[in-house]
Amino acid sequence: MKVKSPRTLIAIALVVLIFGGGSYVLGWSNLLTVRSIAITGAPTEQSKEIITRSLDLRLGEKLARVDPRSISARLAANNWIQSSQVSRNWLNGKVKISVTSRVPVALYTEPGQPQVALDASGKTFTLPAVLPDGLPKVSATSVDSGLAAIKVFTELPSEFSAGIDRLSAARPSNLLIYGVFSGRDMRIIWGDGLDTDLKVKVITALLEQPENKSIRMIDVTAPHAPIVK
Repeated sequence: MKVKSPRTLIAIALVVLIFGGGSYVLGWSNLLTVRSIAITGAPTEQSKEIITRSLDLRLGEKLARVDPRSISARLAANNWIQSSQVSRNWLNGKVKISVTSRVPVALYTEPGQPQVALDASGKTFTLPAVLPDGLPKVSATSVDSGLAAIKVFTELPSEFSAGIDRLSAARPSNLLIYGVFSGRDMRIIWGDGLDTDLKVKVITALLEQPENKSIRMIDVTAPHAPIVK
């Protein structure tokens, strides 16, 4: 058996020492610890508190033991968080958490279920914040039907959509609109999502006609042959 030279033994010892020292500094030493936690993207203080609780992270914790993927997985349990990014700064000990929250486009209700927020992708969620004013209320039998209703709502001119109180969709092709138009409570049987501009023009023209001052329903399922009652 060949005996290693003193130079080789010294080199091995240095490698072991460096590796062991590095492991100690990363895993056990107080030199590399969490010194600050920065959270960005939280829409409200309440949501920021929820994120903080989800982190399960404390100042003084070893940076090497902070697992960004585990933190992101815990954050994903909050259905109002669309995505998150977690990073560690080894120089200053800062852990940065950046979240992107879902943007509500409507208040959505399915039969027998509590009201939730709905985003443009069709994801339902509960937002821990005061929802923006002006969100349409949508009741539907499925998310697809709800999204069809939202698509129509977003395509409407603002002067028309401002009068809408709620939308109802039994199917994507069977949309009902309730609201106040020309100072009157109206029910509009909209039908499918086609011919939006034409339907708005037809409804506006019908409401302007003196003989229609007492109507409370307009059916524009077939906009070239509307029905009023």
